[in-house]
Amino acid sequence: MKKNALSIVLIGSILLFALVSCASTPEDLVISTVAAEEVQVVQDAAQQLAYLDGSYLLGNTDVATAAKLLELLQDSLEDSSLPAAVRSQLLAYRGRVNLILGDKKAAKADYEEALSLNQSELQAEILGVRLGLVSDIGSLVIGRNQQPYVLLEKALANYKQENYLEAVAQFDEAFISLDPFYREAYGQLREHAWRLRNISTSGDQEYRELLKQDKITLAQMISVIQGQGDLLYKYTGAKKLEANQVLHQLKSQGLFYSINRWTDVEQLTKDTILTRSLAARFLWNLYHDRRGTLGNAPKYSHQFTTSGSPILDVPLDSPDFDAILGSIEKELLDLPDGMNFYPDQPMSGIDFNESIKKIR
Repeated sequence: MKKNALSIVLIGSILLFALVSCASTPEDLVISTVAAEEVQVVQDAAQQLAYLDGSYLLGNTDVATAAKLLELLQDSLEDSSLPAAVRSQLLAYRGRVNLILGDKKAAKADYEEALSLNQSELQAEILGVRLGLVSDIGSLVIGRNQQPYVLLEKALANYKQENYLEAVAQFDEAFISLDPFYREAYGQLREHAWRLRNISTSGDQEYRELLKQDKITLAQMISVIQGQGDLLYKYTGAKKLEANQVLHQLKSQGLFYSINRWTDVEQLTKDTILTRSLAARFLWNLYHDRRGTLGNAPKYSHQFTTSGSPILDVPLDSPDFDAILGSIEKELLDLPDGMNFYPDQPMSGIDFNESIKKIR
């Protein structure tokens, strides 16, 4: 009997605590009852959109993926039982996809409908920023859990404005709190911003544009070197020459000759794309020519005659074997994945700029 009485007292206490707690709950606190499958739809859409957006901002519009995501969002939005908050977020995502596909009118319609359902939907505000309808995302009143999304958007804005150092810091701070897929989706943009971080201080717009190129020609390579000062004075006589003339001088003085075997340098023109192997050849020759140590340039091929090449995609009989190994040892160039050199890939402007700065 005593045990039953005690149980009744405990139950009564719990009920009283619950009533008091409910009475003290702030009026603006909304308890979400969104079903798990609805949350999953939002999460799946967010993840797919992040990868699509990251690729788009790098200059690659994946139309097929965008179409599939648009279909997923459309199917989800046809569910009339969706809570307004979920529908608003999905509409904002659909607007982002429409904008990526170039349909600004549809994106604006999605933006307006999303806000009509939920005036405080952050993803709709982000869409508004992308549409140019919201001028300053930093002025929005947001909760703590929304701050990483705003930081990510600020990072992307700074990236577009070439404020690369600020963008890197904001990317890193946002990635700490966001789901891991955001780092994967926007990681390349962050890395690109890191590589370009030092060009923000250059007042020469033409030079800045040159460093941003994903691949450069030999004429552009010469412009990058000239942007570093007097590295070519020995070969040009400190004269201001056209790219064709400078290239002729560099070829005639042996800076494009292979260390390991004869190669035809006459086929190289100012419009030839600078590959990683050709960059290694040039850098290695320039490095030794400035030091008067060209006799030491072919030392690596002799060391690996029995063991074979230590680099997977650079065989021992490569005409640039010594130049590539030497450039790696002196940290003029690197192995992007730790195993391969990727000799046929083009050099970007910023990567060649970083390499040439190490020659001095």
